[in-house]
Amino acid sequence: MKNILIPTDFSDSSKAAASYAIEFAKANNANITFLHVFHIPMVASEATVVMPNFEALEKDSMDALQKLEESIRLEHKLTTKANCIVKPGFLIDEMKDVIKENKIDLVIMGIAGAGKLAEVLIGSNTTIAIHNLDCEVLVVPNDSVYKPIKNIAFACDFIKVKESPAISKIKNWAKTLNAKTFILNIVSPEEKPSTEKAIAGIKLESIFDSMEHSLHFPENDDITYAINDFVEKHNIDLLIMIPRKHNIFTSIFHKSNTKKMAFHSHIPLLTIHE
Repeated sequence: MKNILIPTDFSDSSKAAASYAIEFAKANNANITFLHVFHIPMVASEATVVMPNFEALEKDSMDALQKLEESIRLEHKLTTKANCIVKPGFLIDEMKDVIKENKIDLVIMGIAGAGKLAEVLIGSNTTIAIHNLDCEVLVVPNDSVYKPIKNIAFACDFIKVKESPAISKIKNWAKTLNAKTFILNIVSPEEKPSTEKAIAGIKLESIFDSMEHSLHFPENDDITYAINDFVEKHNIDLLIMIPRKHNIFTSIFHKSNTKKMAFHSHIPLLTIHE
């Protein structure tokens, strides 16, 4: 977590994410890069297509980004200036280039709205970033206020968890933050114990045996409600998921589930790829 990228479109949600990111970076001695990607509008008349002045658009974007950086830096008493980058183009494409060029470890993004995390994630730039960027993405809801992360919840399918780069990264997060990890697998009340589940539990204990952790099996047919309830009861500061096909992440963040989805708006979501 040495290099953090904060994309911004100057919206309230991206500013909220930037404030969270600054405090997170201060706590973890990380470097910060702000990125604003601007589009070049084309104005068509009956006879010609008029291209706006590129240099003027670039200058206006950089002026606005540097003003935002200075405002947030002063507000949070950050002594070191952040790097500011403006680029024309499409957000995800430009983010990929910036991540590679600046050796970014973590992207911190905001979401619009309060409370209905899945509804704003579906089809948003944040969702696209989660599925298309190689590095970790931390999604910060609109009213999140940074506080030291002491309790991490890793929601997963026990049977599908194995030693992997993603698991190593989760363990590294917990160790770096000196946080306890709550590993939870939501099960149906009708589900019967199985040898496969028992073996999976033993393997998980072995994987996480070097750190403070606990295994939990909340019973509920509604995965969303179960996670919300767990987050509330255990004072969770950060929720971690591995976004891949046919797992708990896709079962929650699927369009058919958005109406019943309402993660607590103050809980950031960290996604880590395999």
